[in-house]
Amino acid sequence: MASYNFERALSSMARERLEVSEIGEMIRLVVKHGAISFTAGEPSADLVPALQLKEAFGDVFDDPSLLGYAGSVLGYPGLREWIRGWMRDGGLLPDWVEASDIMITCGSQEGISLAGEALIDPGSYVLVESPTYMEALLSFRKQGAVCIGVPTDERGIVVESLEAILKEKNIRFLYSIPNFQNPSGNTASAERRMEVLDVLRRYDVPMLEDDPYHYLSYDADTPPTYIKLSGGDARVVYLGSFSKIVAPGVRCGWMVAPASLMSRISSLRVNACLDLPSFPQRGLLNYLSRLDVKGHIESLNSVYRRRRDALVSALDSHMSGLGFRHNRPGGGFFIWGNLDGVSDMTAFAHYAVVNEKIGVIPGSVFFAPGAADNTSIRLSFAKIDEARAEEGCLRLARAVKNYRK
Repeated sequence: MASYNFERALSSMARERLEVSEIGEMIRLVVKHGAISFTAGEPSADLVPALQLKEAFGDVFDDPSLLGYAGSVLGYPGLREWIRGWMRDGGLLPDWVEASDIMITCGSQEGISLAGEALIDPGSYVLVESPTYMEALLSFRKQGAVCIGVPTDERGIVVESLEAILKEKNIRFLYSIPNFQNPSGNTASAERRMEVLDVLRRYDVPMLEDDPYHYLSYDADTPPTYIKLSGGDARVVYLGSFSKIVAPGVRCGWMVAPASLMSRISSLRVNACLDLPSFPQRGLLNYLSRLDVKGHIESLNSVYRRRRDALVSALDSHMSGLGFRHNRPGGGFFIWGNLDGVSDMTAFAHYAVVNEKIGVIPGSVFFAPGAADNTSIRLSFAKIDEARAEEGCLRLARAVKNYRK
């Protein structure tokens, strides 16, 4: 008996708008070929506090009621209160934010998806930075958005370009990663943030602020958040995550949104999965409540600073003279570079991982359609110690030389 072919039963979304992640494909090739990986933007496993998490999560089972349905679709109340206090103490929130304006999400990615589902109709224009986070692009396009890239420089969004687009298009929202951006590593200056907010107010456009790298700052204090700078007008929806500072496997992030949007987001959550499980959230709260958070973050930053510096130094040593230019990010996980003399960076990335066993991400995947830069490349240093940075850059240089032959 022939099996049923679901192709003809698929929705138009699944047929036409659901795209495969090129990052996932490159990571698969890294594993297949046993390559050194400059690909994945995830924390280093040796920095995950496994023993402390085990102890904190073990205590959760003393309260079996947590294995039932959650008491709130917004997430475990104690964790939401902790996040509100932590962000307020850090000067990240405006006065209007209460615990009821915070939702626990399955990583910040769920927040991106829920916001897109609430705000995007097929054909809606969504403004993204150029370049931007690939998985956000895929999520917005899945909803039917037409993503438009706004140029950026080392200080953030180019305000003149932003205003020119807003004059021409009816934009649903602007999506921004202001701190140590994925993929560019750039951080928007405080002055530029104020200018961007001024333009958004004049054209009455909201913003989705995605801030997973906020606390991973290696050289200077991180500028004020957009949501704090926006004050009482409540046009900024904020996304945060514990993936980068605790562990990605806890799948815990949060969204801050005003009641007018949170009520819709809550309904979307109920329709999708009823709620998230409470016991992991309680376990995370146990861990955070016992933690010297400031000291923990300082320890992470010390390691990541050394790894950033090691990769920058290795690139300077081994890629010099090959037409490669790169930045030195002030935090986060990523170095952004441009390589002359390579017209198809995707083809080069596949060549490099197969032939020289070094994995990189082609920069073109981080741009909205029609805005791709085929000379750019993203390198992640989060999981790369000094020895692997040296060897990885030797392999990368060898790949460039051999690919150009």
